[in-house]
Amino acid sequence: MTDIELATLTHFGDAPFFVFCDHASNVIPADLHCLGLPDDFLKTHIAWDIGAGPLTTAIAEKLHGVAFNCGYSRLIIDANRSPTAKDFIPAVSDQIPVPGNQMLSEKDRQDRMARFHEPYHARLSAAIDRMIKIHGDPFMVCVHSFTNRLMGAAEDRPWRIGMLWNTDEQSARVMIDSLERATGWSIGDNTPYDAREFNYSIDRHISPLGLRHVTLEVRQDMLVDEHAVVDMASLLVPAIRETAARAFAQRAAS
Repeated sequence: MTDIELATLTHFGDAPFFVFCDHASNVIPADLHCLGLPDDFLKTHIAWDIGAGPLTTAIAEKLHGVAFNCGYSRLIIDANRSPTAKDFIPAVSDQIPVPGNQMLSEKDRQDRMARFHEPYHARLSAAIDRMIKIHGDPFMVCVHSFTNRLMGAAEDRPWRIGMLWNTDEQSARVMIDSLERATGWSIGDNTPYDAREFNYSIDRHISPLGLRHVTLEVRQDMLVDEHAVVDMASLLVPAIRETAARAFAQRAAS
């Protein structure tokens, strides 16, 4: 058992949209003692995707769908990584050592898995299964944010929004086109990360079911406060609706 909420599920209506975020929280249970990090470090991007949880909720609310947010920090154990990944329990994050993750035994790793990772994914799976039972073919939206500048980088990353894709390239392309038309920005194409290399939660829960989906990456300086989050959700939602409408039409025609 744990003294934090592993995930929160919020219903905003009965539309067929499921919006989720694996890195929504920077919470670390008291018994893990901040993993040996100063409290200020837990406010930075190494501990969570800043702004991504509120953005997930705002998107789901505007879509009248469901929001699902992870409730613990990715420094404990990364919900969006395979157990075989080197940064599954990061000993170092963006060049910052994480003392509480140094020299963990295999038992320590398994205890973290049993306490956090598997229960979270069981809840995510159950929530998706419920959406499928209700809607048959819901549209899935995965939300992340990325730091505008990594440690030691000379310049900010140039993309304000990135679209990640692996098995549903078509939906990503529609989103990219829609957002570029709406903003005039250059939208990242499998940038700043490549979902063909890792996108564990999508690969585990979404792609095997053949569900249409998009994975969003939003630069964190675009999500600095509540107003910025609402503005970004207002920008993204029409593109999501357009993408989902095309996906649903293709399914109906096939």
